Amino acid sequence: MSIEATVLRAMLRVARRREAADEEALAARVGDPPEVRDALRRLDAAGLVERRGQGAPRLTMAGLAVAVGLLPVSASRGMRSARRSSRAA
Repeated sequence: MSIEATVLRAMLRVARRREAADEEALAARVGDPPEVRDALRRLDAAGLVERRGQGAPRLTMAGLAVAVGLLPVSASRGMRSARRSSRAA
């Protein structure tokens, strides 16, 4: 998996916890800070991440869609099963 895909998945995990996805938090999950910084720059150029001033980078809607698409299939199936069972209850 590319570093960009790994960073997107890490940003999704951080967003689910409602925490800021700053470079330090991502580097703690992904690895080398310079690699994370370069990946964020490329993701920003691709329109998958937005950076506003000095704030933490955020996933765009396109970035969110790609990050969710990168989730393992078993994880997304488990979510669908839980939804079905909650509707029946």
